[in-house]
Amino acid sequence: MTYYDQFKKNIVLPQAILTHILDIFPTLMSFNVWLYFYGNESLAPSQIASFLQMTTAEVNQEINLLTDSETLTAEFDESTGEMRFDTRPAFAKLDNFISATSNQASISDSELDNEIETISDIARLIAAFEPEMPGGLTPINIEELQKWLSDDKFDVGLILQALREAALNRKVSLPYIRAILRNWRTNGIVTARDIADNREAREMRQAEQQSDTTLSDDYFNSVDSLRKAWGYDNAK
Repeated sequence: MTYYDQFKKNIVLPQAILTHILDIFPTLMSFNVWLYFYGNESLAPSQIASFLQMTTAEVNQEINLLTDSETLTAEFDESTGEMRFDTRPAFAKLDNFISATSNQASISDSELDNEIETISDIARLIAAFEPEMPGGLTPINIEELQKWLSDDKFDVGLILQALREAALNRKVSLPYIRAILRNWRTNGIVTARDIADNREAREMRQAEQQSDTTLSDDYFNSVDSLRKAWGYDNAK
């Protein structure tokens, strides 16, 4: 039986430790020292020094680096009178590093999604404004549209509604459209859906007013007819 067959299962390390070795350990040499303690927590620094052909002082220096970086803890065992070195903090650092990396990746993905959405929105605006603007869009115009999305936080659907409003009034210009958007925001209209709801409410009020006017005219016409039928108009 070879040494590989005999000892291949004795020490097991996660691949992530090797992948992120310099994110976890202060130096490569400190990792070598930590590895000896991982196999035997009660090893003396002088023993490790002989294995690595280092001085005990050099090993102690690496141990200090490990403890200062919270990758190793050292405790005195009163029952045996020996120092014991706990290697578990390295795994805690690995957990924290992987978690932070995953969170950062999620944030980056979210930022990328937002950027893609913004690009999609500005593309929609350019496509809509280009044929409506006299002479087409200039780079300054496009920058202005971008600011409406990023700085003013105007909804892209609302901007398109404002463009339609300006086109109906034959006043297509960015200052005029911006004034429409700001006026709408002042009145609590911040999405294209708000425009539709506001229009429906206005149409309902107009219908109610017309109904009231018609009822009122019919009522008075009926009264006039009755007065004439009963001869009240000829009464003195």
